Amino acid sequence: MATPALTHELYAGELYRGELDGDAFASALPRATARLAAITGGDVPERCRDAWLCALCAMVDRVAGLDRSGTVSSETVGSTSVTYADAVAGASDLDAVAPWLAGTGLLYMGVGER
Repeated sequence: MATPALTHELYAGELYRGELDGDAFASALPRATARLAAITGGDVPERCRDAWLCALCAMVDRVAGLDRSGTVSSETVGSTSVTYADAVAGASDLDAVAPWLAGTGLLYMGVGER
């Protein structure tokens, strides 16, 4: 078991379809990896590889500022208006990765411990 490596090709390709260019991705990746490893631990079973990589993609977006859930409380574009709930506006790293890691057992590591 080890931590899988995420490349820009995986991030931008079929795995996640991320929007960051190569430089922005490379800049965000080290912090995103550290933050995800703090949630899941450093050893990722092979059966959880793709889920962990998708969670890392979501964390890369969050570190790079693409996680819009915590930055907009109300937005209007043309005739479309969106208001984010306060619960979403206070989203955490765990909120960003939980949809990808649910059911893998990786969320247990250190979550809720102080």
